Amino acid sequence: MSSARVRLIASVPGRHTGVNKTKWGHLKLRKVLHQHGPSSDDISSKWPVIGQFSSIGSLGNDKDRWLCSEWLQSLSTCSGNMMSSPPLHLVFPTVDNVRCSLEGYPAGGSIPYSSKTALKQPYLPSFFCSWKSHSCGRSRASPHIKTYTRVSPDWSRMSWFLVTSANLSKAAWGTLEKNGQQLMIRSYEIGVLFLPKDQDPESKYFHVKGKQESNEKWSSYSVQLPFDVPPLPYTKDESPWMWDVKYNTPDCHGRIWSPS
Repeated sequence: MSSARVRLIASVPGRHTGVNKTKWGHLKLRKVLHQHGPSSDDISSKWPVIGQFSSIGSLGNDKDRWLCSEWLQSLSTCSGNMMSSPPLHLVFPTVDNVRCSLEGYPAGGSIPYSSKTALKQPYLPSFFCSWKSHSCGRSRASPHIKTYTRVSPDWSRMSWFLVTSANLSKAAWGTLEKNGQQLMIRSYEIGVLFLPKDQDPESKYFHVKGKQESNEKWSSYSVQLPFDVPPLPYTKDESPWMWDVKYNTPDCHGRIWSPS
């Protein structure tokens, strides 16, 4: 693997302290981005962080308890000076995304988010964006991929891209305990982080495929995001898929969803 041009970001269950604390989870991503990630001279706090996943855990009753504090701090880390928190977009299927998918409601059986958990984190829908993948021809394919990235405000450049098994949960990414002295992780995860300069030492960014202008030469590398950008926030009539809720509007195969 010595010739691989990606960096492993993994999680291992346990309470990690000392030098082991930054070997796993979101603190490993924070460390790598601090050492090898984009410079704060090249990106600004206006560059959004986008997370896309197929499961949501219990994140706490306040966005600043974990999501917009330690987790977002890790994903917004740069080499150089610390910056204020960037905009955050969370791509997660709506009820209609699942209902109108190729499989219809049964696809939602692989997208676990419970109503009980949702009630405890009412702030989350303000970050939600619907699943759209017209650029890949996959809008009706219910996503099970998990990806995280940081994109320029004009959606044409990308400072890094992570493909991983980690969903949006403390169990997967880890949560700090004992005043930050230890990182507690509950599940095994693994992902690969793509950095522009690992592919080309002269590159500061990746192109977002389909978004760059023909005369722009930031990098010879383009990345096809699995979802469309800009991500579209939920409308007032949209709500996140929850697999333990009954849905009576028939799906594309004429079925309703009545979880036992």
